[in-house]
Amino acid sequence: MSGRVLTRSLATVAVALATYFALPLEGRELSGTALAIRVLALLGCLPALSWLIARQVRLAARGSKVLAERMAALLSIVSLAVVMFASVAYLMADQFEGLVTKVDALYFSLTTLATVGYGDITATGQAARVVVIVQMLFNLLIVTTAVSLLGRLPGPAQAEVGDD
Repeated sequence: MSGRVLTRSLATVAVALATYFALPLEGRELSGTALAIRVLALLGCLPALSWLIARQVRLAARGSKVLAERMAALLSIVSLAVVMFASVAYLMADQFEGLVTKVDALYFSLTTLATVGYGDITATGQAARVVVIVQMLFNLLIVTTAVSLLGRLPGPAQAEVGDD
C-alpha cells in the first residue's frame, strides 16, 4: 500500500474522531425542539456521507488494484459512518440505556454496524429506535454496497487478463 493512501486513510479516521470528541454534542440539557433540530441536522448529513462513500469507492476503482488500498478506503468509510451515528446517539443519550459517554456512543454505533449487539446499551426511546433503524438501513444499503463494490474490483491477476 502506498504511504500516501495509508496516511490519507488514517488522517480521515483521526480527523473524524478528533472532531467527534471536540464537538459539543451534549443533548441532555436541550429542549425537544432544539434536540430534534440537531438530530435532524446530523441525519441530514446522510446524503453527503453517502456521496463521500461513493467517491471513496470510485477513487479505489480508478486507483491501484492493491487490496490494501481498498481496505484503507473501507477503513475511512466505516469510520465516518460510525462517528456520524455515534454523534446522533450521543445527542439522544437519554433515550438509550447504558449510553453515558461519547465512547459509549462510539461503542454502540460500532456494535450496531458489526451486528454484534451485546445488549449492554439499548435504544429505549421511540426516537432513538427510529434513529437505530435508519442506521441499520444505512449500514445495510450504503456501507454493504461499498464493501461489495470494493470486493468486486479486479485484483492484479484479473486486471492483467482484462488488459489484453
